[in-house]
Amino acid sequence: MSELAPAYDPAQVEDRLYRRWTERGDSKADPASPKPAYSIVIPPPNVTGILTLGHVLNNTLQDILARRARLLGKEVLWLPGTDHAGIATQTVVERTLKKEGKIRHRDDLGREEFLKQVWQWKEKHGGIIIQQLKKLGASCDWSRERFTMDPEYSACVQKVFVDLFQKKLIYRGRRMVNWCPVSRTALSDEEVIMKEQKGLLYHFRVPVVGEAGRFLTIATTRPETIPGDTAIAVNPKDPRYSSLIGKHVLRPLPPELPEEQRRIPILGDEHVDLEFGTGVLKVTPAHDPADFLIGQRHQLPSIEVIDESGLMNAHAGSHLAGLDRAKARTAAAEQLRELGLLEKEEPYTNQVGYSERADVPVEPRLSEQWFLRYPSAEKSRAIVSSGKLRFFPERWTKVYDHWME
Repeated sequence: MSELAPAYDPAQVEDRLYRRWTERGDSKADPASPKPAYSIVIPPPNVTGILTLGHVLNNTLQDILARRARLLGKEVLWLPGTDHAGIATQTVVERTLKKEGKIRHRDDLGREEFLKQVWQWKEKHGGIIIQQLKKLGASCDWSRERFTMDPEYSACVQKVFVDLFQKKLIYRGRRMVNWCPVSRTALSDEEVIMKEQKGLLYHFRVPVVGEAGRFLTIATTRPETIPGDTAIAVNPKDPRYSSLIGKHVLRPLPPELPEEQRRIPILGDEHVDLEFGTGVLKVTPAHDPADFLIGQRHQLPSIEVIDESGLMNAHAGSHLAGLDRAKARTAAAEQLRELGLLEKEEPYTNQVGYSERADVPVEPRLSEQWFLRYPSAEKSRAIVSSGKLRFFPERWTKVYDHWME
């Protein structure tokens, strides 16, 4: 008889016990079983890293449900797998390669070599995640383990996309999106983190066409986008400026353009905040969500001056082209100063959206993206409001209703 160990040693017990469960097929689901079916599809952990305590809690709760269902005599399938996480994994791999001094940007490697690095990352961290789940004692059916880029899975995604397109529920449109210049992709609102940012509010003047010596003063936090302005807007209820609606001003940047190409209209729009700055708004439909809506209401053209990498393009003018948008802000302010049009700079704190993936300010940008129509949203809301579908905890009911709005 062996001597009782003075302390519990999990390595001596748990690995042996889990190996026995696996060999006996205790967690393997039988599709031909006459027992009532019970299934859970694991929310697949991203292969961006390893499991966190949040994963441990979540998977423990799933394991409890699966084991209870087996005790109740049900045929249980707890389907395991991992998620490729797309851009998130790409960002992590790129960040790691930068830290190792192997690249400055993923383009340095070329597409094929970078994809090779991503797959190597997946094999390493996907394997770690699965081993962590097994260490937790997760009673998954490991014979059915899946990855979200398995060929069969990808084929299903493509089929659903085509089906939705043929039903005219998926369409492509040019819309204002949250753009990450590092990942070079559109972000959902859920992937944008608002942070307080201390910067400057720049006050600059623009001459009113046809009224010698008359200027309008505009306050902006983004002078680098002035080359993309296609109008000036004021509130028609504002007595200071209402008489100017219909007239024009000369956009100061880029100064090398002839005056006729820098002449932009003064619009009246009730959405202009009378209290912000001077009450005069520069309208940049290509780089601001509110300005985009003004542009749509007044059928304004859009001039993109920042490219997908966050660099100023040729439309920004020779002085700014090629600069990073942050450096271009300072350069644009200096240009205004040299032109005698910069009145003042003052400290200003506002909330700025940051990319959750790359931790850089997002760039509001027009982009061709795929969108999904959801015609049954009202019916879905009604099912919850009528009590036919309930959320636990109850607070998620309000979150769901907000999503459906």
